[in-house]
Amino acid sequence: MDFCTDYAIAQPLAGTGAMALRHMFIRWPKGKWRRPRYQSAGLDEVLQRAIHESYGPNCYVGLLESDGGPDLELVSFPDSRTALPANQTEAVALIRAWADGTPLSGPVLPRPVILCCTDAKVNACCARYGFPIYKALREQAGAFGFDVMQTTHFGGCHFAPSVIVMPQRARYGRLTPDQIPSFLDTLAQGRHYLPAFKGRPELSEAEQAAEIAAWEWAEANGFTQDDVRLLDPIEGTGGTASAQAMVGNAVLAIGLETKSFHMHGTCRSLASDDGKTVERLIVTAVQVVHRP
Repeated sequence: MDFCTDYAIAQPLAGTGAMALRHMFIRWPKGKWRRPRYQSAGLDEVLQRAIHESYGPNCYVGLLESDGGPDLELVSFPDSRTALPANQTEAVALIRAWADGTPLSGPVLPRPVILCCTDAKVNACCARYGFPIYKALREQAGAFGFDVMQTTHFGGCHFAPSVIVMPQRARYGRLTPDQIPSFLDTLAQGRHYLPAFKGRPELSEAEQAAEIAAWEWAEANGFTQDDVRLLDPIEGTGGTASAQAMVGNAVLAIGLETKSFHMHGTCRSLASDDGKTVERLIVTAVQVVHRP
């Protein structure tokens, strides 16, 4: 069987870190998840409407597997707040207030959280690749100071497994089980795990790609990620762009070029359409232009 990840494998992850500013999750048994998520089994119609009407470009509302926690508990990020409504009617009020900007007022989660999409209802890749990563994370993350939660689809499933580290809002893709110890150790040290990192979401695609390239150069040359600073805004024309980064006292020139890739956004797309072509700004050169 083909998977949409097979058609996206040529695309670099760097530059794909865009995501919503705020996330809200509702604990709900995974066996009741449906597609679309707001129509999951057991959700009252008013709660379905509240979920559906509360997400948008800057707000995501999804479901968490209960995993021993209480059904209907609300968890928001990046503030890591929680609330336990008495019933679905109270959940509706809290979700709509959150969507309007009112934060949850319950306890704060005690540890950083790694979210992992395992939502087979939306995409087969998230089950095939996401669930093994979720299991590996659940077995190992506690020792590094992280909690792990499995969620409904939050995008990027053609780069599955899709993982978000909160509250840092750091997106990762294509993790493999054998990478998990190194991944967790890197996160615990306060660094991004570059082999699977997609980029800081507050930056543009080009800035994300350039920054990751500078971090990679830095780590290969005895520096740290903290030593890197992107300089002037990225300039580009005619399908190319250039950026500069300061690494310690060295200045890097980073060249980027627009390249086209054919992809399928989900596994369902493989049977229903011919996919689409996307254009990506890819780093093509990193060189030192000044070193004192």
